[in-house]
Amino acid sequence: MTGIMSIIVIIFGPFILTSLINGREDKTSKLEKVDSGRDVIVQTNGENRLIDVEQYIAGVLPGLVDYKKSQDMIEAQAVAVRAKIYYAMGEETVIWASSLEYTYYEGKALEERLGSDYKKAIKKYENAVINTAGIVK
Repeated sequence: MTGIMSIIVIIFGPFILTSLINGREDKTSKLEKVDSGRDVIVQTNGENRLIDVEQYIAGVLPGLVDYKKSQDMIEAQAVAVRAKIYYAMGEETVIWASSLEYTYYEGKALEERLGSDYKKAIKKYENAVINTAGIVK
């Protein structure tokens, strides 16, 4: 019995030690880590929040293009939205969402808009924004 325990410790010991040192996997989406240096002020429940332009784009894409379209089509739309936002911002680094022509979806409204494929759709929109981050044409 001691031999089996020794083998288990030898095999799983490094994994357990690495997990303890590094902690748990970071569950933050890649999009939440993006910092374009430009923000949009979104008003939710009477409160103003600053969100990065890239996160804002991911929140407006569901109102502009169906997630079932090709990834290239969604990415093209992300670039077009970014270009319009940057143009509207000019030299500024912050803009009010209310001055833009888009509807921003988040939380329950986003979930209702996307339906049962909510998680799959969000992943497609976020990937489109990440894949084109910073591209303005």
